[in-house]
Amino acid sequence: MVRETPYFSYAVRELPKGCQLCVRGEKLVLFTTGACPRNCFYCPLSPWRRGDVVYANERPVKKIDDVIEETMIQEARGVGVTGGDPLARLDRTVEYIRVLKETFGEDFHVHLYTTGALATKKNLEKLYDAGLDEIRFHPDLFNPNSKLFKVEIENIKNAFDFDWDIGGEIPSIPGQFEKMKWYAEFLDSLGAKFLNVNELEFSEVTLKTMLDMGYQPVSDESSAIKGSLELGLKLLEWGEENTSLSYHLCTAKLKDAVQLRNRLRRMAKNVAKPYMEVTEDGTLRFGIAEYDDLDELYRFLVEEAEVPEEWLYINREKGRIEMPEEVAVELAEAIEGDVKFFIVEEYPTWDRLEVERIPLP
Repeated sequence: MVRETPYFSYAVRELPKGCQLCVRGEKLVLFTTGACPRNCFYCPLSPWRRGDVVYANERPVKKIDDVIEETMIQEARGVGVTGGDPLARLDRTVEYIRVLKETFGEDFHVHLYTTGALATKKNLEKLYDAGLDEIRFHPDLFNPNSKLFKVEIENIKNAFDFDWDIGGEIPSIPGQFEKMKWYAEFLDSLGAKFLNVNELEFSEVTLKTMLDMGYQPVSDESSAIKGSLELGLKLLEWGEENTSLSYHLCTAKLKDAVQLRNRLRRMAKNVAKPYMEVTEDGTLRFGIAEYDDLDELYRFLVEEAEVPEEWLYINREKGRIEMPEEVAVELAEAIEGDVKFFIVEEYPTWDRLEVERIPLP
């Protein structure tokens, strides 16, 4: 029976271990390269991630210690290795998996996404030996006459020589039901465990292409594509009756309202400074003051306004003094002149993305 999960997604049978941790915000996202043997029209990668770059969540990675630090801040219990195609930089990917397993233990769960184009038996053996627990194949299902697709399908068979969890991961593209069914049957015939289906979404990069192809968003407020969710549910209903696979239909709402929110909450409690409030959504809320001369303003606040120094932090990178929200409210009412006060909310991520700014009178 297709059931709705507590995470706004849908499932048949048991969720893969990687998904179980991911929906709780317990999976670090390790992007090992933007390089990829394919160029899918629905690929959401931003231009600056399409090169040979590495990120741990939102943090640019220069060395393995960056990945370890981000893992600790998140208190992650596992990692999802993605790209691009992580196998396009195999040695780097293998090294990250090996070090993470050595650092956080064998129970630290690692799953990886790949097209399958580079999944030779030799390459898969390196991943297996490094400690990979779960592998998810995303072949070019919607271009089945290409030579690359045939290579991918043959390479998927190689994975069954190793003792790990094997499954597929594909987008739910309206009009492609028969190809999705074929892939489910193919995986089931090999003895795979699961097939994950993602609700199709557009990004800033893919919006024009998708609109030109006739796809439409479900609403002005959503990035999800009309008809994708319904097709995914249709596949799950069919798959339950016709295969032994587990299925997980991952919705756009799950990614935004659940997975990201849970990850932010885990991170926020570890990065919040004493003057910051952690909100229900996992954002950091606090007050700021902006002024041309931060040192002059700091001295004034400490010496004249008698604000305790431990309540103030000079953030020179962002050109402001940070403080508790209630302090900013009181100061905004008492101080006249060129000083500007705001209440801000930021993500607790490496890039500290600002999500709200409220000016104070």
